[in-house]
Amino acid sequence: MDQKFTAPRASWYVIIYKLLLGVLEFLFGLGIMFFGPKAVAFYHTLLVRELTEDPHDFLARISQQIIPALFSRHSYLVFYLLLLGAAKIAGAVGLIFRRNWGVDLLVGLTVILFPFQFVHFIRRPSATEFTYIILGLLIALYLVNFRPHVWAKRMVRQLQ
Repeated sequence: MDQKFTAPRASWYVIIYKLLLGVLEFLFGLGIMFFGPKAVAFYHTLLVRELTEDPHDFLARISQQIIPALFSRHSYLVFYLLLLGAAKIAGAVGLIFRRNWGVDLLVGLTVILFPFQFVHFIRRPSATEFTYIILGLLIALYLVNFRPHVWAKRMVRQLQ
C-alpha cells in the first residue's frame, strides 16, 4: 500500500528551535566574515598579555593550537555557517507554511550532516554533542511523522 506523504503540522517548539539555530549560525557566519581579522588581533593581544603574566598557562597554550587553525580556514567556516543558517531559516519558514520542501530541506540537512556529527562525536565525545545529535534525529523523525520509509519513497520518486 503506497502511503502519501504530506507535511505535518510541526510543533512551534521545533519551528522556533530550527529558526533560532539558523539565525544564530547565519549571524555567527556574518560576524566571522566582518569581524574575523579584528577578533584575531584582539585574541593575540589577550594571548600576549596572558603569557606575559604566566608563560605556562594551560588554557593559553591550548588556545594557541585551536584559534589560529580556526581563523586560517575562516572562509570555509563562514561559507558553511551562512549556507547552513540560511537553509535552516528557509526550512523553518517552509514548516510554518506546511510545505513539503521545508521538511525535505531540514530532514535532508540532518541526513547529510549526521556522518560528520557522528565522527566528531566519536573523536571528542561530550554530552552536549550527543544531545545535539539525538535531538536532531528525533526532530527529523518527527517531521516525517515517524515514517521515514514513506518520506524516502517520495524523495526517490521525485528524483526520478
